[in-house]
Amino acid sequence: MGNLTREIIESTGQFNLSVLTENVPFETIRHFGMQSGRDVDKFQAFSATKRSHNGLLYVTDSTNAMFSCKVLEKVNLGSHMMFIGEVTESKVLGKDASCTYAHYHKAIKPKF
Repeated sequence: MGNLTREIIESTGQFNLSVLTENVPFETIRHFGMQSGRDVDKFQAFSATKRSHNGLLYVTDSTNAMFSCKVLEKVNLGSHMMFIGEVTESKVLGKDASCTYAHYHKAIKPKF
């Protein structure tokens, strides 16, 4: 539970959510989800972004929607912190199907 994203959300009280599509490349998932923001600026070399009204960036490639949220509550789940937010902005970015956890494991995650 000591990741940088959690710390930033707790300190700013806001976050953006990009809804990935089934055609998202594994490299995008690896880039944003499998390295620490303490070691690399994840948005520095990633140009497929826009800034929402709250000033935060969101991913535009391989996404079908974005949500900007203001934190209303946080719930400690032991290994994770769950943030409950009020949506302050949202946009439909495409019509491709959303990537579910099951789809990720079936079709995107590399098989070693």
